[in-house]
Amino acid sequence: MVWLSELKRTFQRLGEQEVQRPERWPVTGGLTAFYGLQTPSTSAPIKDISATGIQLGIQGPLEPEVGKFVTLKLQKHGDPIQKPLEVGQLVNLKLQREGDPELSQELQVTLQARVARHDRFGVGLAFVLPPGLDAELWDVLVRGLVLFTDPVQVLEVFRTLRTILFLGRLCQSRAKEAILLLGQHLHQDRIATLFRIARTAENLLAADPDADRMRADPTVVASLLRDGSWSYDELTTKLWEGLFVSSCSVDEPDDVNQIFVDLLVHLTPRQAGILIHACERALVSAPATGDFTPTPVVLSPDEITKLTGINDLSRNATDLAYLFNMGLIQNVFDFTSYRDFDTFDITPSLLGIELYRHCHGQRGKIDPQLVAAAREHLTVFFPPPLPSVFENYTPFVSDSADEK
Repeated sequence: MVWLSELKRTFQRLGEQEVQRPERWPVTGGLTAFYGLQTPSTSAPIKDISATGIQLGIQGPLEPEVGKFVTLKLQKHGDPIQKPLEVGQLVNLKLQREGDPELSQELQVTLQARVARHDRFGVGLAFVLPPGLDAELWDVLVRGLVLFTDPVQVLEVFRTLRTILFLGRLCQSRAKEAILLLGQHLHQDRIATLFRIARTAENLLAADPDADRMRADPTVVASLLRDGSWSYDELTTKLWEGLFVSSCSVDEPDDVNQIFVDLLVHLTPRQAGILIHACERALVSAPATGDFTPTPVVLSPDEITKLTGINDLSRNATDLAYLFNMGLIQNVFDFTSYRDFDTFDITPSLLGIELYRHCHGQRGKIDPQLVAAAREHLTVFFPPPLPSVFENYTPFVSDSADEK
């Protein structure tokens, strides 16, 4: 990410000019804190902030009455009474920046903090960060959070912070591979798509009662974001978002969804649209449980043209042949010579149904035979590159050279 590299260089230059960098940075305005034991809903002024914590201008417990707490202030009738925070308490903290009202959800980040101390300046909270988060990267981002004034840079800092914290919670100490994507100088359009996929997945998972226990395989997450960031249309981006959600669970993380990542990345928006339409039609009569045989889905030339927006029937037929070779529909298109294109059979295969379901956030065990079949299709259709003839080349040394 270009702006992040420039940010690091900027702070390095500042560090060379200063004899000693201040540990804490005062917050002059625009940044607001909210805290709470469950939901961060109580606002508090920020005295200062550092990479390790934040000082809030609120009152702690009164010293004369040990163990007894009083309210910070009188609340309106019916409002809950807020008690002072105890040292050691874990609280949820939300940092929000003033800005464009339409970006209000973007200009905020939520994390956990632990009450570290009380003094005459207020209450000090120590950030509780996901394990394995790079300290230097966090320091740079917090500085940017406080010091940046350019709206574009501020937005990028918040998006990066939120994404990093989300990936850290999901992947714990193994989140490094996914986080490193943010520093690989991706095009700004890919970065924007990456942020959107992560943000939407985070919002969808937040509605789950087990959201705090959700985990994901870091390799799958990195692949999801890397390959999904190439998406340039609404339809396939939503599929990547759904696949991200289905890759998260409270069980031990596994890499089974990697096969769906490998399939989805090879679909064009038009091919994805055909598969989605086929699965929606086939699943109309699907039973809630038990074995399932997809209902045949056959389209007329007018229907396939309306679905794809392409009048060239041969191009539509080629897309169907592609989906068949990927193992996602059941029947190969008949390209017999001198034959009119009168029907288009897009009946999905069981693998196609599973891809559709997982790309819409559904979880569930995947038949190992389907996984094996998908890998076989990918290997045949996209064979690995042939090794170079020079890959294992060893220079010949003659006996006469050895004697010398």
